[in-house]
Amino acid sequence: MAEALDGTPPTVYLHIGAPKSGTTFLQGVLWNNTAALAEAGVLLPGGSFAAQVRGMRDLRGLEPEPGEPDADWHGAWDGLAAEVRASSARVAVISSEVISAVDPAGAARAVASLAPCEVHLVYSARDIAGLLPSEWQEYVKHRFHYDFDLWLREVVDGPRDQGAAEWFWKVHDIPEVIGRWAPHVPPERVHVLTVPRSGAPRDLLWRRFAALVGIDPDVADLSDVRSNASLSHTETELLRKINNAVGEEAPMWLYHRYVTNLFALEVLPGKGVPGRVGLPPARAEWAGKKAHELVEHIRAAGYDVAGDLDELLPPDTGGAAPAEPAAADIADAAAAGIVGLLDRIGALEREIEELRERNAGQRRELDALVEEMHRQRAEQQQTPLPKLMARELSERNPAVWKMRVGYWHLVERLRGVEQPDEDAPREEGPEGAEAAPEPPPVPVLSRRGDPR
Repeated sequence: MAEALDGTPPTVYLHIGAPKSGTTFLQGVLWNNTAALAEAGVLLPGGSFAAQVRGMRDLRGLEPEPGEPDADWHGAWDGLAAEVRASSARVAVISSEVISAVDPAGAARAVASLAPCEVHLVYSARDIAGLLPSEWQEYVKHRFHYDFDLWLREVVDGPRDQGAAEWFWKVHDIPEVIGRWAPHVPPERVHVLTVPRSGAPRDLLWRRFAALVGIDPDVADLSDVRSNASLSHTETELLRKINNAVGEEAPMWLYHRYVTNLFALEVLPGKGVPGRVGLPPARAEWAGKKAHELVEHIRAAGYDVAGDLDELLPPDTGGAAPAEPAAADIADAAAAGIVGLLDRIGALEREIEELRERNAGQRRELDALVEEMHRQRAEQQQTPLPKLMARELSERNPAVWKMRVGYWHLVERLRGVEQPDEDAPREEGPEGAEAAPEPPPVPVLSRRGDPR
């Protein structure tokens, strides 16, 4: 790794968002090129994107849902910060689009925990006319089941502290978002990264990000990097119907695992009639006015701009309001989605069968080893005295009993025996123990249609 020449601590770039502004693409570039970036003196603390997500959750003070797996993120942010402070790297990058939602206390904690490192903010932004439909789709991917018009009424016309508006403006109102960091990060260390318009070179956003962080963009290989999958209007409407079918009792972590991450991001894209969700013409005037307000604020605040502020102004597309998807098209997308899921099931079954075959071969090898072990043991035990002594000791000494039971279970499991014989020694020992409790019910997305 290229180190800071004078031993100074790393310069830290917190890429705090915003959602739906190329963050998935940039994170893909970073995490697909960790070795090359490390050689260039760039540290990605935590060692994985998941570790940085846990740090973000800790920083925001989020609480896990009951039964949520891998939910121990307490202290995760402090772990990231400690790794940065101890590093000899030239630059450290932490990227999570929802760091933009931290409150003022979280912003203060983040900067203080990284001292004495110099902290910079990177906030990526896009034109609001394209952002609104994209954010509505993201809401649908997170279990929202209302249509675009209702969502727009909440975000544009409703109070900012209620409904969909609360989250949207918390992460997309540039003065408010950066204002929460203002007491700790001066304007010259705030970088607004504009998202290029459609049709621009695919690597342009990365080149802008690399330039402001001080990375040679050519050290990264972008060939395997994916952008966040976009859904067509038809596919989004199908997902809304699925959301209506998901039971209210299903936990969000389960929804994210199967509906968001599997179906919406991997299976559904491309299954429906093409055609993006467009901003209704009646909202175009408001979007243009709001975009000019945000651009003027960025100019007046003196933030560094990586890109072109004109890219934040909505293009003059004109046209009529987008048509609602036909019911037949939604049904066709559903059928194609089901086939896609069946293909996934088939692939998993083949993988399971391969694992079973591999496991069977390993079990045969283990059986041979156990048989050899017993043969050698029989040769050593010319008299029954050692066995009798072991049995007597195990009945008098709990520790020896546990060792004997553990050995017995090991041998039986290596042989592939599912249940012990009635006469075999039990783990509860001579005094017995309570039976194990019944396992908790497996969480499901919906109980509708369960066998009666």
